[in-house]
Amino acid sequence: MMELREKGGGKGMAGFKLGVITDEISQDIEDAIRIAKDYGLEGLELRSVEGKQLHRLSGQRVNEIAARIHDAGLRVCGLSTPVFKCNLGNVEETAAHHRMLRRYAELARQFSAPYIRGFSFWADGDWEAAFPRIVRELELVVPVMEEFGTTFVVEADPSVNATNGEKVAALVRSVSSPHVRALYDPGNDLWDPAGERPYPDGYEALRGLMVHMHAKDAVRGPERTDAVAIGRGQVGYSDLLDRLVADGYEGWLVVETHYRLASALSEEQLKRPSGYAFSGGGEAATRECLDSLFELLKPDRLGIS
Repeated sequence: MMELREKGGGKGMAGFKLGVITDEISQDIEDAIRIAKDYGLEGLELRSVEGKQLHRLSGQRVNEIAARIHDAGLRVCGLSTPVFKCNLGNVEETAAHHRMLRRYAELARQFSAPYIRGFSFWADGDWEAAFPRIVRELELVVPVMEEFGTTFVVEADPSVNATNGEKVAALVRSVSSPHVRALYDPGNDLWDPAGERPYPDGYEALRGLMVHMHAKDAVRGPERTDAVAIGRGQVGYSDLLDRLVADGYEGWLVVETHYRLASALSEEQLKRPSGYAFSGGGEAATRECLDSLFELLKPDRLGIS
């Protein structure tokens, strides 16, 4: 893997940092560490480990995982949480997710993670009516983030109210806090019911608001969208990566594979990714994504000497 390590070194000159979401590889943290070291990545983003969402692990196990990642010379670049994938109109569900958020803020402190990824509640079909209520719930996030010294990053997703960058940007601007920012996932735009183009439209909508980035790719057809390796779909990663370099992006670019070579992830697995069934076959697909990404990150292609 020396060639890939060298590519990783070249990548560093671009200014941004590379990571991977661990359960896209395996439910075993050791597998994720091994892949990260093979490819010269700098960070891991945590979602589910050992068949459990992160907030369901024991305190002792969390400490053990944090120590192992630290000892491997890696950083935890974020926590991919299911926070606010719930019904906005259900008071009990919403309260439970605020409690969950606080637990993730505690975990972010334990892992020294700068970002907690969350959403904008299950789509109810009326964005304009839901918007002020979502903003109020996100405003309640701010004091928790201030207390724990971390940042809540809102991600667009086709199953929630903010399905694209334009809608996420509107929420973040309305909350108007440095502790609630945007996560840019251009691949998710290919599932956007409104059809936002991942680049440049999604990027331009979030420019100045995004502090974190996930990378996946897909092909949108007339009947369905199919995930593919990074750079082989319709995101336009070649132009997007050039733009990130030109704009001096210095955050994380985290691979979120979201497809498998010998099987297909179900709609439910894409909507609620977690656990052993989700991770099955993930290592091979993630390696393919990383190989493809590093081709795009060659210094000569990026114009970096």
